[in-house]
Amino acid sequence: MANFGLSLKRARKSSKEERAANQARFKEILGIVRKYDLKDGLTPEMTVELIQDLGTTFVKLGQIASTHPDMLPPEYCEALGALRTNARPLEFSVVKEQIESEFGKPLDELFGCFDEEPLGSASIAQVHKAQLPGGEVVAVKVQRPGVVETVTNDLAIMERIVEILDLVSKGKGGLSLKELVAELVKTSMEELDFANEESNLDRFYRNNEPREGVSSPKCYREFSTSSILTEDFVEAPPVEQIDDMGKTDDERDELAYLIAHNYMQQIMEDGFYHADPHAGNIMVMDDGGIEWIDFGMMGTITSTQRDTIKELILALVKGDAYSLKRSVLKVATPTGALDHAKLLEACEGVVEQFIDVDLEEFDTSQLMASITGTLENQGMDIDPFLTSLGRGLVTLEGTIRLISPRLNIMNVLVEYLRSGFDAGGMERMAKKFVGQAVDSAAALVTLPAKAEQTLDMVQKGHVKIGMELSSNEEFSRDIRAAAGLVAIALIAMGLVIGACILGASSSAVTLGGVPLFGGLGLVVGVGLAVYVFVKIRPYLK
Repeated sequence: MANFGLSLKRARKSSKEERAANQARFKEILGIVRKYDLKDGLTPEMTVELIQDLGTTFVKLGQIASTHPDMLPPEYCEALGALRTNARPLEFSVVKEQIESEFGKPLDELFGCFDEEPLGSASIAQVHKAQLPGGEVVAVKVQRPGVVETVTNDLAIMERIVEILDLVSKGKGGLSLKELVAELVKTSMEELDFANEESNLDRFYRNNEPREGVSSPKCYREFSTSSILTEDFVEAPPVEQIDDMGKTDDERDELAYLIAHNYMQQIMEDGFYHADPHAGNIMVMDDGGIEWIDFGMMGTITSTQRDTIKELILALVKGDAYSLKRSVLKVATPTGALDHAKLLEACEGVVEQFIDVDLEEFDTSQLMASITGTLENQGMDIDPFLTSLGRGLVTLEGTIRLISPRLNIMNVLVEYLRSGFDAGGMERMAKKFVGQAVDSAAALVTLPAKAEQTLDMVQKGHVKIGMELSSNEEFSRDIRAAAGLVAIALIAMGLVIGACILGASSSAVTLGGVPLFGGLGLVVGVGLAVYVFVKIRPYLK
């Protein structure tokens, strides 16, 4: 398979031959569109048919648009959602030729048996059940021939049209057509490279292997290439068939909770999550567990970004507009001069919109649309990680509602965040705080000298400030004293917390049953705290 990134670069540069190919494709697109009567607009069903006729790239565009309820009415999102699995299948002769071309061997030498009828067909590839010579039952994902060239040409055409027309009109959620095409480029690069999906399979498998009730297929690399992917076959129905499984309401609640809770683990613990958690990508096992499939689209999130998400969600739950403002400034960048007062007012509007809503009634898509819309209205660029995460959560919400309307993912998310304050979570937070306390103390120790240097510069006229100091020497002395006390207080806190951590450790050195270093740190920390209290007590009266 040709490298997608290089193919797209070539299509963008457009040699004479490539420009001719693009023009021919553009005429083909216009010809297809003209077949439809657009005078009265497009119904959801007609939209799906048109997109399927236009081919793979437009199917992918429709799939992405289906996860943006902030841009399209619900009936269009629902209709476009069918594009994920209802693509027109390839003829088996085409599949056979594609596999034999990739491996240079006849199909019957590669596989013990190979089902001609596909298990499913999507815009980029379709899946067949097969058996390896060793007896392992596998699913073989075969990329559609010529899909790379078609997609790259279509994307180059889309980018030019958007650039020429400068289509920057935005939907309620603040996503422009230009951003939609950019998102399509990103997801296409991920999904068209099966080597990338192989790595995703391995990483996801390792992350979830220790977790009870959660699994994913293993990849067979010797039977995989950049356009053929072979993995374990999952003998189980997808969540989308939940109504045919005969499960009780309690069983459906448990299943929904397992999926939602595992998704929070993927985001908050692994920093690597399934970016397309629709009901066809989660299989339900006989024992009540789940198995995830289809790892072409994955999301990543750093530890810093995870902390920001925690702050943002908890600020919303508490109804704290100030904390929400601090959080959104970490996930969005002003494109011009930022009006802090207006941003705070906008955050207060978001808080008021959800403050009286019970967690069980939270609408994730409405919440994401409100946040992204607010940021766009303030002229801010949103970090792509938040867009990807929001889309994943909105898709997951639809899956959870299909299983159990009684469960809300926001409830599970908040419960998960609060449960992070267990013994392990507290220990991690304490270690982080100790490090920060030591760093802060080290910085504060130098503060008096820096303050004195600054005052000396003021005295010499090197720095001018708009205030008068009645006594520079007295002010400098007070600064040194206050900074010193703050530094001692921080060190005391660090020692006490560190002592608690050492005391809880099973490997701690003890003396008479008491952790030696933990006890020593506790005594010194408490002593310093008492010293600080005695010093500041006169000022508390």
